[in-house]
Amino acid sequence: MIMKAISYIRRSSKSDEKTVSLEAQVEAVEKYAGEAGLVLVSQVVDDGVSGGDRERFARIEAALKSTGARALVVYHLDRFARDAAAQLDILQAWRRRGIVLHVAGRGPVEVETASGFLSVGVEGIVAEHFRRVVSEKTRDALGKLRRDGRRFSGRIPYGYILAKGGALVADPGEQVTIGRIRDLRLKGLSVRGIARA
Repeated sequence: MIMKAISYIRRSSKSDEKTVSLEAQVEAVEKYAGEAGLVLVSQVVDDGVSGGDRERFARIEAALKSTGARALVVYHLDRFARDAAAQLDILQAWRRRGIVLHVAGRGPVEVETASGFLSVGVEGIVAEHFRRVVSEKTRDALGKLRRDGRRFSGRIPYGYILAKGGALVADPGEQVTIGRIRDLRLKGLSVRGIARA
């Protein structure tokens, strides 16, 4: 029996050239769907979205509802979610509604049995742990750059220039402007008033 399905493709905000591309995910999902007898009727794509962001589940639910699809196909379980509690809640709710999550190259994800629930739960916890570790490392690295007076974002703040080695150094001309802004603010001018001045 042919079953309608939607696909969900996601790449996180911390993706780089080593991350599986959106195109590669689409290709793998479409190949799997064809082999599994699933007809893809819609696709939800998130580029630069964290695996812990629950808002995407509403978009997936809307696509399932609008198409009448009974299956969702993803490239890997961690592309679906890196939030173990949300993942298990959704999969159990879908099971009651007859909606099945499929992982390309792996097959349907099963949470009906105790072993299936445990397996998916452990995999979800590992994925969430990895997401949190990456977040902590990023936060710590940016904090160190900030404490060392080095650039910690893609944007160089006004009043500074980027010196050799990545250090931020005060730009004398822009610092004069910042001083004028500060003086005008102390005189009570609004932001618009400062801009006019």
